[in-house]
Amino acid sequence: TAGRRQSADDPEVVQEESRLTRLGADFVPTKRGGQITYHGPGQIVGYPLLDLGRTTPPLGIRDYICKMQTMMRLHFREAHDIPTVASDNTGVFLDEHTKIASIGVQVRHRLTTHGFAFNVTPEPLAWFKQVVACGLADVKAGCIAEASQEFDADQVTVEGEIEGLVERFGRVFERNMQKL
Repeated sequence: TAGRRQSADDPEVVQEESRLTRLGADFVPTKRGGQITYHGPGQIVGYPLLDLGRTTPPLGIRDYICKMQTMMRLHFREAHDIPTVASDNTGVFLDEHTKIASIGVQVRHRLTTHGFAFNVTPEPLAWFKQVVACGLADVKAGCIAEASQEFDADQVTVEGEIEGLVERFGRVFERNMQKL
């Protein structure tokens, strides 16, 4: 997907769309923040729908993004003992040059759309090698299965991450989460 920082009419974006579709990718322009990234199998993609004006206290966009980063860092640490590092760039990084999670949101009339994505299995990594994700040329993608020292990579699944992630989302955003 391409974020709103990139115009669908921009010759570089048109060229990148053509290149990626020749490789078999679907290319979708979006209204989220950020630049080109990959979404697909082996990832968790979360699109929280919140009214930031109805949170207590009301959240600004930057605070909302910081809470999402906090939620994912907490998940990586508590569920997998994976340390993360601070970065000047949005998202969650395993080290200065390895990004495991991205955030791209849109907030309109204080209502959130789009959200976050993180790599669980190695499956997305090959696609990330095909793009300059988030405009960060010197950064590669990482995943939980490769970063975790306590699990066999085959034991780490997208489905296995959901329950803990939802619990941590509720904790960080101070919400009671209900399974539907």
